[in-house]
Amino acid sequence: MEFDLSLHGNCILSAEDNEVNQMVLQHTLDEQPLPYVIVGDGKQAYEAWKALDPKIILMDISMPVMNGMEAIGLIRQDEQATGKHVPIIALTAHALKGDEERFIAAGADSYMSKPLNPSALIDAISRALNPPTTSVLIS
Repeated sequence: MEFDLSLHGNCILSAEDNEVNQMVLQHTLDEQPLPYVIVGDGKQAYEAWKALDPKIILMDISMPVMNGMEAIGLIRQDEQATGKHVPIIALTAHALKGDEERFIAAGADSYMSKPLNPSALIDAISRALNPPTTSVLIS
C-alpha cells in the first residue's frame, strides 16, 4: 500500500473496515484542519503509522486481517524503541463493562463507542492533540 508521504507527521490516521463508518469518519474529519487517511484493517493501520507518523490514530477494534488491539500492540512495541507516543482512540461497537480498561491496558489512550457522535469525536481528537498542561508553583 502506498501513502502520500507529504502527510508525514501532519495527519489523522483512521482504521475502519465498515464502509458506513468510513463515510461517517470522512464527513466528520472533513471538518478538521488536519488531512486524514482512512485504511481498512489493522495491518494497513500499522503500515500507515510507520509511513506517515500521524498526529493521532482512530483505531477500530474489530477488523479483518489484523484487529485493532493487535495493531495498537505493535505500534506501542515499536514506540518503546523511539520514545515517541501517538495518541490512539479506540473505536468499538462493543461497549461492554470492562472494555475501557481492556483498551487502555492494550495501549489505547481513550476509547469511544459506536455509533460515533461527530461532535464528541471532534472533542476527543482535540483533547488528545491538546492535552492540558500542568503548572508547577515554585515558592
